[in-house]
Amino acid sequence: MIDALRRRWDDFWFRPGSRISFIALRVIVAAHSLWIIAARPDLPALLNWPDAFWRPIPASLLLRLGYFGLHPAVEWVLFGLLWLSLISVLFGFAIRVTAFAAGLLLYHFAPLDALLASGDFIGMSGLTVPTVAMFAIWAAEEYRWPVVLSQLLLAMSFFLSGVTKLTYIGLSWYGPSNIRQAAVTAWSLSGRPLALWVATHSWAAWMIGIGSACLDALFLFAVFSRRVRWIVVPLALIALVLRSLAFGVHWLAAPLLLLFVDWDWLVGRYSAWKNPAMAQRAFSPAAGSTLAMR
Repeated sequence: MIDALRRRWDDFWFRPGSRISFIALRVIVAAHSLWIIAARPDLPALLNWPDAFWRPIPASLLLRLGYFGLHPAVEWVLFGLLWLSLISVLFGFAIRVTAFAAGLLLYHFAPLDALLASGDFIGMSGLTVPTVAMFAIWAAEEYRWPVVLSQLLLAMSFFLSGVTKLTYIGLSWYGPSNIRQAAVTAWSLSGRPLALWVATHSWAAWMIGIGSACLDALFLFAVFSRRVRWIVVPLALIALVLRSLAFGVHWLAAPLLLLFVDWDWLVGRYSAWKNPAMAQRAFSPAAGSTLAMR
């Protein structure tokens, strides 16, 4: 029994990885990180906030995250190096060096992004998954665990969101009254017609609540099951678009859902479309089915 579990564990994490999936991971997390920091071009300027703001944060935490009271000019130099390292990772230049450098610099600047996004210095932000992914890319290129670990972290954001809702509010968070109240609040702040429509239709509030509960509970299983992935990832896309249109709440990590795309299958289908003769030989009985080998 234990040996069987160990084999399944090793197969899940340490099975030889696909080169296409690894490249997709590298491109997605690097492009996403560049998009985030491009949206916050003055991120190092936050370190110029008054000392009274930083005083409640433990000094040990600031030191652990690399805030040593450096001169502002040094922080801007580091921010420029973050740009260069991410661009290098995007194009696959000196991955062993640039991915590690990008991971260190993201680790340094990600708390500032979290601070702007949620007011929580150590909360998850749009740069949390890319930070870990960069270190995973640096650490292992021949196994699949960097891709799986990145997927798992993204899925955990849904799961932990559900845990937080149940801990502080309970099941009533998913109830229609709470959803309708949130819609009224969103409408009062932004005047979005869709928010008012949700607030006046109880069945729509029920659907949103049930969909949210399903996402929080099931998204974690998308890491382990392709069948679940086909359900929850499209549901997440629909939910994110609806939340953006109705409530004006935007999830900056949404592009990372591309990590759940089967890039090997897409590239294979594209190759078959470009060269049908080669695809026919690859899937011929003599050559063996490529799908059967996956």
